[in-house]
Amino acid sequence: MRNLFATMTLLSLSFYQLSAQQPVDTPRTKDTAIYIQPVRHYLSAPTRVDVLYGTQNSENILGSVSSIYTNQLTSTPASLYAYALAGRLPGLYTQQTRGWTSTNNTAVTYSDAIFGQFPTTNTIGSKGPTDNTEINLLLRGQAPVTIVDGVQRDIYTIDPENIESVSVLKDALSSILLGVRSSRGVILVTTKKPVTGPTRLSFTAQTGVQMPLNLPQPLPAYQYDYLYNEALGNQGLSPAYTYNDFEAYRTHSDPYGHPDVDWFNTLLKKSSLISRYSLNISGGGGAARYTVGLGYLNQAGLFRTDNSNYNTQAQIKRYTINTNIDVDVNKYFTTQLQLFARIQDGNQPGGYTDNIISGMYTTPNNAYPVFNPDGSLGGSQAYPRNLYGMVNRSGYVQDYTRDINANLTLKYRFDQFVKGLWFRAQSNLAVYASNITDRSATAPSFKYSLSPAGDTSYSRYGSTLDQSNTFSLTSSAQYWYLQTALGYDREFGKHAIGGKIFYDRYESIFNYDLPATNQNMAATVTYSYAKKYFAEATVNRSGDDRYPPGKQFGWFYAAGLGWDMAKEDFIAHNNSLGWIDKIKWRVTYGRTGNDNVGYFTWRESYTTSGVSVPVYQFGTGRSSVVGAQQNVLANPNISWEKGDKLNAGLDLSLFRNQLQFTAEYYNNKYFDLLQVRGKQSTIIGISYPLENIGINRYTGFEFTTTYQGNYKSLNYFITGNLTLEKTKVLFMDETQRAYPWNKQTGQPVGMTFGYKVDGFIQSQQEAQNSAAIAGYTLQPGDLKYHDMNGDGVINDYDKVPIGQKAPLLYYGITAGFNIKGFDVSALLQGVGNRSYIVPFYAFGGNGTSQAYNYIVGRWTPETAQTATYPRLTPGINASNDPYIFDRLSTQWMQNGNYFRLKNVEIGYTLPTRLAAQMKLYSVRFFANGMNLFTHAAFGRVDPEVNTQVYPIQRVINVGVNVKF
Repeated sequence: MRNLFATMTLLSLSFYQLSAQQPVDTPRTKDTAIYIQPVRHYLSAPTRVDVLYGTQNSENILGSVSSIYTNQLTSTPASLYAYALAGRLPGLYTQQTRGWTSTNNTAVTYSDAIFGQFPTTNTIGSKGPTDNTEINLLLRGQAPVTIVDGVQRDIYTIDPENIESVSVLKDALSSILLGVRSSRGVILVTTKKPVTGPTRLSFTAQTGVQMPLNLPQPLPAYQYDYLYNEALGNQGLSPAYTYNDFEAYRTHSDPYGHPDVDWFNTLLKKSSLISRYSLNISGGGGAARYTVGLGYLNQAGLFRTDNSNYNTQAQIKRYTINTNIDVDVNKYFTTQLQLFARIQDGNQPGGYTDNIISGMYTTPNNAYPVFNPDGSLGGSQAYPRNLYGMVNRSGYVQDYTRDINANLTLKYRFDQFVKGLWFRAQSNLAVYASNITDRSATAPSFKYSLSPAGDTSYSRYGSTLDQSNTFSLTSSAQYWYLQTALGYDREFGKHAIGGKIFYDRYESIFNYDLPATNQNMAATVTYSYAKKYFAEATVNRSGDDRYPPGKQFGWFYAAGLGWDMAKEDFIAHNNSLGWIDKIKWRVTYGRTGNDNVGYFTWRESYTTSGVSVPVYQFGTGRSSVVGAQQNVLANPNISWEKGDKLNAGLDLSLFRNQLQFTAEYYNNKYFDLLQVRGKQSTIIGISYPLENIGINRYTGFEFTTTYQGNYKSLNYFITGNLTLEKTKVLFMDETQRAYPWNKQTGQPVGMTFGYKVDGFIQSQQEAQNSAAIAGYTLQPGDLKYHDMNGDGVINDYDKVPIGQKAPLLYYGITAGFNIKGFDVSALLQGVGNRSYIVPFYAFGGNGTSQAYNYIVGRWTPETAQTATYPRLTPGINASNDPYIFDRLSTQWMQNGNYFRLKNVEIGYTLPTRLAAQMKLYSVRFFANGMNLFTHAAFGRVDPEVNTQVYPIQRVINVGVNVKF
């Protein structure tokens, strides 16, 4: 693979000879403007905008399309370009879920979840391998399809320096060519294309410091022991620790017998490095043009590692190459060849990153010392695996990911026969593979003991396992894509007519599955008059071979109308100062689909594993024979999920485009959603299948406002976007509900149900007179649940919606300026009207796990009026614990509102004369940062990452860009 990487590089560089004909120094206006005046033109959209499978004049756009460009992506110092999308694109909701994915223990992520049912937790993915497991992206509530250079691929590791634009296509008309996959919207990534001009080289080198955010605050050992004794006493049990124990823990006088180890500070460094290098080469003449992008990323983890014989640090090293070559065979025939390759090598400790992080959260400070007096690893019967040993004495695990993507496009214009007639064909072949080399080991731990006579002893826990050496393929995928289109575009005076007949076929194989095939046959027509009235319509016959034979294809359609009112005479004739540039109204509507079908779920499937049935084989004696058992009832009538999507928008531009405003309203009804019926009995002993029965509605408003201007040599801009998103379950086949407050129908999609808490039980008399869970005796300090139906028992009949009912609100504000070579930009991103469950466990389910400072606010008779946490108990509490017995309640529901200073960049470009003296085109120094400041309504955990995962990071980064 490395040889292939080098070969592709050499082939691309040797292409200079072919492309050197008639060089002309005319780089794209978009790129040049960003460099020369990076702030003034920071938000200026080009004349042609990237749309699905092509480009379109911005004035003709009827659908909902939002875009950002290279300089907005490169200002974010991160391993994935998806991080740069937060807060920049209206309608796109982002949530970072973790801070590290260097390796996958199981490697592949499949997402065949129910479409639209639980958009914040079970989003639809690409039904295949994806390299985006750190951040959830939802486009108007749905997980979007990602398309890179016209091909459906979930690749988020493209070097931002190689990306020309990222667009989101949100309405039916913009995505209808996807047919049976058009409901979810699109993230459209377009890499840089060749331009005519002399050979240009751009080299960027940058390095940054990563620092973990929002690490929890575990209790010191002496405080843990005091509260643990209190928990035991609340259960009528004897204390586990004496006063002498408290003193030894508090004073650290006996570090081996009474350890106090903060595992977060012990195992995690304060910072680690991330480095990125990019080399971009472009140029070409009249016959051929080229662009080559090379990228390298080295991201180190946060573990504290010792100087062992092998590397146990969590780490990612990534190499990418992206080449585009355009050749004009003649004045009518153009060919384009793109080659993309990625090599990604990951490393992590043999104890596995996720297991170590989980252990850090659950191991109390007093569990064991890091080392015993003799240098052996500390441990105990309850905690036989030493966390330090899991990082440094457990070998290592490496994973490897390889991607090759070849894209060939042919376009022929028939102007010599019929002016405006053209034909395009595109084919793509891609191969993906990931594997893992496991060289992990296990080291034993020892518990040190000191007898009253002064004798020492060691008790051994765990076993010694020699370092393994296994290699396995964790996932593989092959993709093949073919697209053909015959189109016609022509202007006749004030009339502009366009049309296209379109066909594509997408085949994919994941691991050893049977191939999956998706096809679209579509026709599109566009019309505009005087660049004032616009119309567009598309009809698509689309299908997926995962559906039953004879039921694999369906019809999908979309249409739109537009009117630029500013071009009407009654405005144009009264616009003497020219302050009105655009007042464009537009509306689109369409029937879309989502092929959330799974793997041939319409067929019966059986298993023989573990199925043993006693039968009379001979005579009167019974014996067991292996049988077959049906897995789940099949649904021979399964079909795609459907959507009716309405979008209405207004684009306003004033004062020679200095002030721009866009407002959009959408109303999307998703129906035939795959859900399991709730009213059917399971008496038959087998699960019921998914059926097309659910109905959800998503509505919302999106607003974007931009102002940009200049004063002498000062150029400045500010832009803001705001999205309001509301959801509602219109129908689901839920079981009969005795009370209206139990019904999920009519609630927001994914609403959390639980108990309403009316404070804490304050006295024994109140405990005796309050409604309780069956079989549980209430005690003072327990949660007091609201008895909704007044029957004296707390059960499912008392559950109510406890999540946020107000529309979800998310926004972003970007501002910047440049003057005399200096440029500054900043991004503020936030979310409102959001709530989420954050359960806290005192001593965990096993009763001896770590505890955190929030339990200091527990209920006691002395703190009864100010308590924020129930009375302490060791282990599981059948009434108070939120997840163990499905006791979700308002006690654990937290306000999820927050805003972040997501990104800041400061740059300085050397004067042109000074750069020229160094024989350079330009030199720019910059510093940027990510996640620099966060204000959250609930500050105990990160507002995005609230589970026990690798922490997200703040990044401070510096770099230089040199153009030759």
